[in-house]
Amino acid sequence: MAIVLDCKDSARPIDVKGVEEFSGLVNDVGAQKGALVCPKGFTEAAKTRASNLQIEAYSPVDTDPHKWQVNVTVPLVCDFRRAAMSFSISGTAPGPFRLSNYNLPAFETPEISLGTPVETAMSKWNEARFPTEPGQHNDLPIFDKAEVLVDNGYGQLTPVALTVSLLVEQHLFFGELPIDKISGFRDELSGAIITNAFTTGILDAQQVWQEWKRIASIDELPTRPMITMRGLIAFTA
Repeated sequence: MAIVLDCKDSARPIDVKGVEEFSGLVNDVGAQKGALVCPKGFTEAAKTRASNLQIEAYSPVDTDPHKWQVNVTVPLVCDFRRAAMSFSISGTAPGPFRLSNYNLPAFETPEISLGTPVETAMSKWNEARFPTEPGQHNDLPIFDKAEVLVDNGYGQLTPVALTVSLLVEQHLFFGELPIDKISGFRDELSGAIITNAFTTGILDAQQVWQEWKRIASIDELPTRPMITMRGLIAFTA
């Protein structure tokens, strides 16, 4: 397979004439494919003509310091999930029960402590061990056991079920994520970037929350995001 590649460091975008001249060269040498590369890009008419002639058109995309250096960003959606929690305790053991502290310690056995329900539930949310889909999630076990032991208020350990219900909210933000390093080509006909790898810049979640555009749905965006990042708004003790 013969491929003709022509790189033009011209001061202006390649026009229709430049595409047609290159197409003639491809035909003259009997090549099966031809690709034009120009840092300044191509006029819209030239792109249409290149597509009709099955000529590929590219421009370099490179963040390294040289005459073709470019600043690159990618469209990104940040999907933050936040939860409100409500707690429930239930039990059927005979005997009195007095709840003086809603965050009372729980035990697997009298010798094995499991921690407190509030701190345990917060940790499970922060570690994404609870459902994170938007909406209501009811009566989720806080501990791995269906029943745990708690003080009944009179110095005795009583079996109870401790659960938490979550109301999960979704907050969507749209912005541009800087690309620190990339080397490749932009397909001028499709708009796609061809590269082996790239390195993104650092994303500041607080800056996203305060400065990026809030959106109700990804469907309302004029272009599809290249990357969607999901994060949980964590609880702190």
